[in-house]
Amino acid sequence: MRIGILGGTFNPIHNAHLEMARFARAAASLDRVLFMVAANPPHKRVEDDVPAEERFDLVRLAVRDEAGVEACDMELKRSGKSYTCETLRELKRTSPEAELFLIVGSDMLQDMTDWFHPAEIFGLAEVLCVRRRGLEDGDEAAAAELRRRFGARITVLNERAAPISSTEVRERLCDGLDVSGLLPESVEQACYESGVYFPEDVRRMQERCRAALNPKRYTHTAGTMRAAAMLAGAWGVDPKRARVAALLHDCAKCLDPVTQRVLSGDDEDVDAVDHAFAGAVLARMEYGVTDDGILRAIRLHTTGDEGMEPFDAAIYAADLIEPNRTFPGVEEYRKRVSLGPDEFMRYALGNVERFLERSDKALHPATRRAAAYYENKKKTEGNH
Repeated sequence: MRIGILGGTFNPIHNAHLEMARFARAAASLDRVLFMVAANPPHKRVEDDVPAEERFDLVRLAVRDEAGVEACDMELKRSGKSYTCETLRELKRTSPEAELFLIVGSDMLQDMTDWFHPAEIFGLAEVLCVRRRGLEDGDEAAAAELRRRFGARITVLNERAAPISSTEVRERLCDGLDVSGLLPESVEQACYESGVYFPEDVRRMQERCRAALNPKRYTHTAGTMRAAAMLAGAWGVDPKRARVAALLHDCAKCLDPVTQRVLSGDDEDVDAVDHAFAGAVLARMEYGVTDDGILRAIRLHTTGDEGMEPFDAAIYAADLIEPNRTFPGVEEYRKRVSLGPDEFMRYALGNVERFLERSDKALHPATRRAAAYYENKKKTEGNH
């Protein structure tokens, strides 16, 4: 049995970590790769004090569909500092015939002389160094020095993993910025659902919203927050405000229909939009939102209306294209994001009008106004 060990705080685990495991497994013909989650790392504190169990759960999600890769909680069960040397000793005791391979990145390789009992580490395991694009300067020199001082068995792999850092991911999540492509899909969704890397005020709001929604609606809400972050970057709107609007866009959805109607204050007999109008009222009354732009975006996320701004359009679109949506035609909506908010809204509103005409359902006057607004805007811009 050839076992690879990839250790770290994984705060959170990201796509470069998975690349490292895949590269090492292929290069060294490893039977298993263990993602060894550190409970209490010796050289640094866990930023944001994210509990080890929560980080471990994210790792389990990330490797769920990875062949030959698994999450390992060995260091979580052991008290004290998470020393690699002790972990290798334990693995050797439990699997004495196994060959052990320690998988490290460029940054870790160059720090290994300062690790606890480095000579014993190199005696217990061969090191596989996966280069990180843009960070590989000094890998060969560091490997040569470790071989000279400790007789280390080190292979520096040719493959290069993406230069993603957990610090970058945490900062982007905290600031409401898009993290698409940095995290496995399941991990990104879980981070949004838990709010683990969001500011405390957002997390408080999020927990209240979670309690007000059923699980399926809350999953949709987290997905809408993800889509809003992406659209904020693409369409140039404030990502932090977009996060709040996306979080609360359906906050009234699970209220009973009578309460929705009363809160909405709408005179039209269109039940499907009551939750949006009621949500804007609830966001102000129960969640303390005073930003009129956020409240307006919540109100308009189902109907639209004349005079919509890119911010309003971003929340309308995020609700439609969030990654958990599977309705026929959703991929076409996602493609049209690249055309910008005005073109997206023209396409979306046109679809709504045609759908409601075919189904004999009532079209809210605000939707008619929105469609006319975007058509007139196109004509006006064309005349200039």
